[in-house]
Amino acid sequence: MSSTLNLVDHLLSRGRHLQEIGREQDAFHVLERLAGFRQLAPKVAEETQVRLAELLLDRGEFESARRHLAAALIHRPFSARYHFLMASALEADDKGDDRRALEHYRLSLEINGDQPECLGEAGLLALRLGKVAEGLKWLRKAVEIAPDDPEVVARLVNALQDIGRANEARLTLRAAMFRNHRDSRFRKLWTDFHFHEVREEQEILRQTRWELTSDEENPVILPFLRPVSAPQTSEMSSKRVRRDSASPLPPPHSPRRRRLRNQKHAQ
Repeated sequence: MSSTLNLVDHLLSRGRHLQEIGREQDAFHVLERLAGFRQLAPKVAEETQVRLAELLLDRGEFESARRHLAAALIHRPFSARYHFLMASALEADDKGDDRRALEHYRLSLEINGDQPECLGEAGLLALRLGKVAEGLKWLRKAVEIAPDDPEVVARLVNALQDIGRANEARLTLRAAMFRNHRDSRFRKLWTDFHFHEVREEQEILRQTRWELTSDEENPVILPFLRPVSAPQTSEMSSKRVRRDSASPLPPPHSPRRRRLRNQKHAQ
């Protein structure tokens, strides 16, 4: 029994080490071997399942990751982190269910509401599902908890821009710039924000010009009016028209020859 315990401890310790130094494939093989043991202590089984789920998430194998997370949740159903990972696995999978993912985000935040990353991801998903009030509430809270994290601020600013609240996005970014005026990451956020605004203005201007040009180029269809014939009045019929007979033309004039003075004629 002690030899088995020693082997379990050795495999778990080695799996942790390999995962931490980035040798994920080797870590997966060690932990997968450990998960095949029939009888494991609850804490060992829980950690093994979670670590396998994390490795599978990094590899993009979301369905397999969810199976290991479900096993970990059996051991600890009120783990905010496990629910957050389950929500991430559901949302990232094309075959996943976004509404189920949102429910796991809610469970995670009910257990621990001070998770900036979970608040940000949950807020963006809520906005995509049309739950604007809930999504903005989570995104704003994330900024309150981590006001100096540019990624957290960027989530809120981008979300506000997407739903047409540019003024609130500008105020949020100004406040962040005031707190972190020497941080180049926030200056980049400010530059990107202005670039986005200018691009939108140019797109609106281009669309307006296109509509005006298309209206001018379209053919103008004039209404067809049937010509109205002038009515024949009685005055026209009773009016007398003078008709004169043709007069004869005058005879042609023969040219008169004019004699010059002292003109001599040939004999």
